[in-house]
Amino acid sequence: MIFFHILTKRFSGIPVIRLLSAVVAFLLYAPAHAQDTTAITGKTLLSTSQPQDMLKDTVKKTEDARLDIAQDRGLFIVTPDRMMQLRILGSVRFLAVYDNRELGSKSSFRTSEIPIGEGDFLFPNYFNSLSQTRLGFEVTRKTSDSKGVFIRLETDFAGSNGYRIRHAYGEFKNVLFGQTWSLFSHITSIPGTVNSGGPIGSISTRTPQFRYYLKRPVVGMDAAMGLEYFVPNIQIPDSVNAKAFQLLPGLTARLQRSGSWGSFKIAGIVPILSGRNETNDLVVRAGWGISSSAVINTWLNGKWFTQVVAGRAISQFVNNLSDHGSDVLIESSTQLVLPLSVGGFVTYEHDWTPELYSNLTFGLVQTEKTDFQDEDTYLRGYSVDFNTFWNVVEGARIGMEVIWGTRVNYDLSSGKGVRVNMLVYYDF
Repeated sequence: MIFFHILTKRFSGIPVIRLLSAVVAFLLYAPAHAQDTTAITGKTLLSTSQPQDMLKDTVKKTEDARLDIAQDRGLFIVTPDRMMQLRILGSVRFLAVYDNRELGSKSSFRTSEIPIGEGDFLFPNYFNSLSQTRLGFEVTRKTSDSKGVFIRLETDFAGSNGYRIRHAYGEFKNVLFGQTWSLFSHITSIPGTVNSGGPIGSISTRTPQFRYYLKRPVVGMDAAMGLEYFVPNIQIPDSVNAKAFQLLPGLTARLQRSGSWGSFKIAGIVPILSGRNETNDLVVRAGWGISSSAVINTWLNGKWFTQVVAGRAISQFVNNLSDHGSDVLIESSTQLVLPLSVGGFVTYEHDWTPELYSNLTFGLVQTEKTDFQDEDTYLRGYSVDFNTFWNVVEGARIGMEVIWGTRVNYDLSSGKGVRVNMLVYYDF
């Protein structure tokens, strides 16, 4: 107890320590003020006298990526009246990367970073990281109408300064507010990959948002509509005195349907881009985007994943284009171009055993060519990814990945890169 007070006082200015301190305080002091508090793990959340999991009575809508922490992992703490539950979850993740070229991004593979020309030479290099390690908390509170409130906070250490919020949102009835996966993303339709970005051409973006759900309003498909905030992906030349900002939130919508055969989703977005030019005039442009995905269960423990996306001013959502600055291209102080971006991938995945599966993916992205950019500007990229994951024991997994990627510029010059990844992690 004395150690806890010293730790809190000494390091309370650090966000992670403040978060951990609050949890430790809850665990230390709550039992002293509440009788018969239940702390159980895994699927034995409630006693046999109350077999109904309280989570099933709430509006919690699970939308997990393939390598996210499973819903039955973690430490579950339930209050004596069974009205509130705290779930503490986490994952320790060790990433090893080996490249044959000098590539800047290590957690995801970007074909736009593959060198061409004089920089295209062998540069074998090795990298390690623990930045994908995660810590999270979920609180479920029942209400009088049995619908309840659900709150989720999940962090990792992949931010620019180390600490990063992945998810921070709350749900009540049909409303969600906070930061989580964009409605324009199709995270459940992305196969498991060691690199955290997923296949090139995929969409896996989190945004601050307000979302409203509708249950099967269109031909038996569930729907959701949202207002989302995002920072435009623009590279403003030094010669242009302009400033970009978001005047209005982007509009998003999604329809989805699932069954024993698999699932299908289609989504749209209208990003509103705004800024002020050299004469301080307000400039507003509206883009558009459409994306679709499907997961199809097939024969002999196999399944197909596929996703396509196209639009203008949407490059920030597409893996391999998110750092390319091509939402808007500035031709001059008065001429703005919203280039067309397209991408997609197709994956076949096979379960060899309940503990071992592999997948093979082909992905592609391409941007629209303009007349005013240099010939060495990135035009398109494609890759072939092979991943294998082995569940060593419950909660522990090892993943291996090999990626072959190609970059093509405006002048059709090209370069190739190869990466080998390994991810070892344990979810608790």
